Amino acid sequence: MTPKEVLAELERVRADTIRRFYPLDQKQLDARPPATKEGQPWSLGEIFMHVAIDEIYLRELIARPLREGIKPPDEITYLPPPPPHGVSKNGIQFWLERARSQTVAFVDDWPADWHPDLKHAGGLEPMNPLEWLEGYGSHEAFHHRQLDAVILWCRETGVS
Repeated sequence: MTPKEVLAELERVRADTIRRFYPLDQKQLDARPPATKEGQPWSLGEIFMHVAIDEIYLRELIARPLREGIKPPDEITYLPPPPPHGVSKNGIQFWLERARSQTVAFVDDWPADWHPDLKHAGGLEPMNPLEWLEGYGSHEAFHHRQLDAVILWCRETGVS
């Protein structure tokens, strides 16, 4: 795929993310489902912040250095810090939009002489910078199921 084709797929996935985001109110964004034996599930706001943080993290700490011909150290993995809880809806929207606008600029500025053979595993399989961006789209789409489950929990429990 070309950088522009990858960006088009990222935009398609983001549109599905935003479709889930806009109808929610702050109470729904902050509500956390009950803890399970696996731990405390994330709130909707935390999931949306995770989506934004991950995009920034992988673009800046993995994809950008690779695109510039620099291999990140092996300890740089696809595990950004945990998302904050209680971010306002406006704040979440800002970070989703900011993360994407910077990814658009990153793709628009894609050099002709990039390094497709330079790869980094980052805790996953070795990928070049374009493959990292493509994989991010799948990662964000994976979180749609998680969002749908928590949105359903909010409806069923009357959180609104």
